[in-house]
Amino acid sequence: MNRTNKYVAIPAASLIGLFLTSAVVADLAEAPVINMSMSGGHGSGWWGYDFNTSNYGNVDGNGNIFNYVGETFWNECDVSWWHELEVDPGLGFGFNVTNNLSVTETFTLSTEVLVPGWNNGTLLGASISGSLTDTNFNGDAQLSGSQDGLLSAYLDETQQLLLGQDVSANVDIIAGSTAFGPYMAGLGTSGPFLDGPLSTDGLLRIDISFTLSPGDTVTFTGAYVVAYVPGPGGLLIFAGLLATKRRRRH
Repeated sequence: MNRTNKYVAIPAASLIGLFLTSAVVADLAEAPVINMSMSGGHGSGWWGYDFNTSNYGNVDGNGNIFNYVGETFWNECDVSWWHELEVDPGLGFGFNVTNNLSVTETFTLSTEVLVPGWNNGTLLGASISGSLTDTNFNGDAQLSGSQDGLLSAYLDETQQLLLGQDVSANVDIIAGSTAFGPYMAGLGTSGPFLDGPLSTDGLLRIDISFTLSPGDTVTFTGAYVVAYVPGPGGLLIFAGLLATKRRRRH
C-alpha cells in the first residue's frame, strides 16, 4: 500500500548535545537497522504496517553515530522520521505524523533497534516533546496522549520508563500550531541517572501512543538513553569526563 516515497534530509538534534555517554561500546562497521511500525483502530477496524530503515530512506554515519531520515505513506496516515543513533547506546528520534482519515484516530508508533549488549550496569533516561498543527485548515486540531503515557520505553522487551501522562493539545486557529512538553524522566544535565538492569542484550524500543484529529499533523522529538556503566577500571575516567563537562558549563 506504500506509494512512491520522497525523502528530505532533516537534521536530527545531536545526541552528544543532549547527554554524555560512557563510550564503552566498540564502533560498528554498519548502521543498525531501525525497525518501526504504525497501527491504529480497534477490533475488526484495526490496521497496522511494519517498515524499517533498510528499505526506506537514507542512512549515513559510521563508527558510533548514525543518522536516519525517511518518509512513507498509507491511506490512513503519512509518516516521516529523522533519527540519530549512538550505539553506546542512545536513540534521538523525530517523527511527523499526518492523519489522512476523515475521523479522529488512535495511533501507536513503535521504534526498535538492536545495539551491542552490556553486563556491567545501566542508567536510563528519556524525554519527548512535540507540536500539533492544523494542516487541513479547518481551525480545529486536537491531540491527546494515552492516559497511561505518551511515551513508553523498553529494554529487552521489558518496560522501563513511562512518561507524558494525560497529554493534550489543541489548536483553534486556521493553520495554527501549538507546542507540548517536554516530558522527561531520568535525564539530567550530565545524562541519564535512573538505575536500569545490570545486563542487557541491547534491544531498545519506544512506543508513542496518541489520538489525532482528521487531516492534522503532529511532530514528536525526543531521546531514549541507556548509558552503559564502565567497569571498575573505567569509573575514574568516566567521573573525570563528567567533572570536566560540568566545569565547562560554568
